[in-house]
Amino acid sequence: MQSRRDVMIRTFVGQRLVRARGEHARHPVLLLLGPRGSGKTALAGRLEAWGRRAPTAALDLAALDDGVHHPVDVLARIAFQLNARRRDFPPLALPSFAVLLMALSAEADPESRDAALGQMREALRAGRAEDHSLEVLRDLVTSVGVPMGLPGWSAAIVPLIQGWQRARVWWRLHRRLGRVPRGGSRAQLPADALVELNQHFRHGTAAQRERAESVLLQAFLADLQGAYTKHGGDRARTLRCLVLLDNADSELGDAFLQALVEARAAAPGQADPLVVVACARRTPEVLRQLELGPRPLGGYLSCWRPPEREDGPELFVPRVVTRPGSGARLEVAQLRPLDRAEVQEQAGPYVKRMPPAALAGLTHPVAWLGRTVHELTRGHPAAVRAVLEALEDFAPEVPCGRRLRMVMAPEGPHSVADTLLELLLQDVPRELFDALPRAAAAVTLGQAASAGDLWRQGDAPPRLLRRLAHDDRYAERIAFDGHQHSILPDVVRRLLLGRLSLAPAPPDGISPWDSAHDVLGAAAESGRVAAYHRLAGGDVQSAAAYLHDCFLAVCGGDGSARTWCEELSWIQRAPRRWEAEAQGRSAGAEFQHRIARAPGPPDLVMVTRLLVAGWITTHPATDPYAALWSDPLGDPAAELYPKIVDALQTLSGRLSDETDHDVLWQRAAAYERKPW
Repeated sequence: MQSRRDVMIRTFVGQRLVRARGEHARHPVLLLLGPRGSGKTALAGRLEAWGRRAPTAALDLAALDDGVHHPVDVLARIAFQLNARRRDFPPLALPSFAVLLMALSAEADPESRDAALGQMREALRAGRAEDHSLEVLRDLVTSVGVPMGLPGWSAAIVPLIQGWQRARVWWRLHRRLGRVPRGGSRAQLPADALVELNQHFRHGTAAQRERAESVLLQAFLADLQGAYTKHGGDRARTLRCLVLLDNADSELGDAFLQALVEARAAAPGQADPLVVVACARRTPEVLRQLELGPRPLGGYLSCWRPPEREDGPELFVPRVVTRPGSGARLEVAQLRPLDRAEVQEQAGPYVKRMPPAALAGLTHPVAWLGRTVHELTRGHPAAVRAVLEALEDFAPEVPCGRRLRMVMAPEGPHSVADTLLELLLQDVPRELFDALPRAAAAVTLGQAASAGDLWRQGDAPPRLLRRLAHDDRYAERIAFDGHQHSILPDVVRRLLLGRLSLAPAPPDGISPWDSAHDVLGAAAESGRVAAYHRLAGGDVQSAAAYLHDCFLAVCGGDGSARTWCEELSWIQRAPRRWEAEAQGRSAGAEFQHRIARAPGPPDLVMVTRLLVAGWITTHPATDPYAALWSDPLGDPAAELYPKIVDALQTLSGRLSDETDHDVLWQRAAAYERKPW
């Protein structure tokens, strides 16, 4: 099932793919960035299947065979795929490109220019006059030496030159090569130029090789444009050429993108019919060279713009990155996570296949499952798919809420935690991978890196964490308290906290979970953060005492109820340690288990009840800190909402200020309806 996100990208590409008669434009390469599991490969596959009516080439640049080493090899494969026969679409003719490719692939004598020139001149001389000249060129390439890169170059090149063009190839190539600057004043014959390009490509310096590749690329682009403008091509070709490049951040992919961007920049006034979509996990070097100044984390997510009117569609507007004065440019977009509605659409088919016993007690199961899975994964496509697929591997009588708990548990036969972590953190250095569960105990990556006692002296993790905080693949930006902070993606933090829960305690010490929260609580810069970590460590009474003191200050006129609600919301976001024995408890039983029996003032008891109920349950989207971590499986049916409403309304009666009283009542009203 395609998400609305992918459909929007397909629509954007489709608008560029369709051309009107007489319309000749050049569209920059569209570069789609996204971390592992964000759906790049799946999107490229759908675009390939959808775009098959047009000339289409699709390559995974990280999975090509061992014979592909250079941008020229990539270009050759693209040319062959674009030239495949299609119904109702005339084949492309790439004569100059084909001859140049054969010339570059030939093993001409590097020691004797005269011998190499004779070989090339004889082949091209025959090409002017004889109809079998293509056979002569093919024999030249295959007999002189093994073609470079692709064993089948010569056989595949021959069909690229159509019969009616054979007599024109020589003169067209002559004119094109004559326009290529060579640094000297002496005019060159085409054969001389071909030999020179051959030597530069096969035996020259890096700069000479790049120049030869650029000449080939420009010939390819010019031939493509000629196919769309001459001999009826403008009338017959209503679709441009679609090129899909997956893993464009590989060394080969980066080199090809660089060559393509520079070849286009070298001919800024010319158009070509290529529509190129490249997908990358890391930032390719070609983009780094075009960017001016540091790029903010998640900066390319700005391509997803809110609708222009309230009931309108979301907008997809990639950001153009241009090198001033050179004409080199890219269009860049970052794949966003799936939103709640998209996850709900994917959840629908799974709900239909579930037995009635699994959905007992759920009045709106599709909305409930979509909302819960979105909270668990925050819309990460691979995580959404893994969780939904794992739900089907249970006995019919197992409730859906229990299924989700077992799927997201850090261990167990149904758990997907280890598989997802290996996928999401595959490229993280091993020493940081092992330290990340401790870092996940902190709210932000900056807090984790700054807690010196969390790490041994001389440890690399603090330095690596600070670097991680600026990497789009592993970190997200979130705003609270008027500042921007780098945090681990919610699904990654959830899985890491599960792993921290399982970490055994040393023989003479406390568990890593308690140790991490003790360190972070001691280093906290505010009472709120300290209370957060005390609650995470299981000290309910200490966290409740802090909130009770703050509430008494509000009662005395020193503070506002709105600020107190924000403090409450923040502290309720503390993570709970995963415990195997707690998985079978209902939300009500867990609430009773967490409430301490120690006597206290009525207000303190009510604050404690409010704190614990909110710590266990999921919250409405209007919650002040809805973007922070939460556990939607602690109270999947929201059965603790009445306890929260009762506590807020009771506490409001202690407030004399009308505004403060209204704040608590409005907050209580948010918990009177289910959040799905």
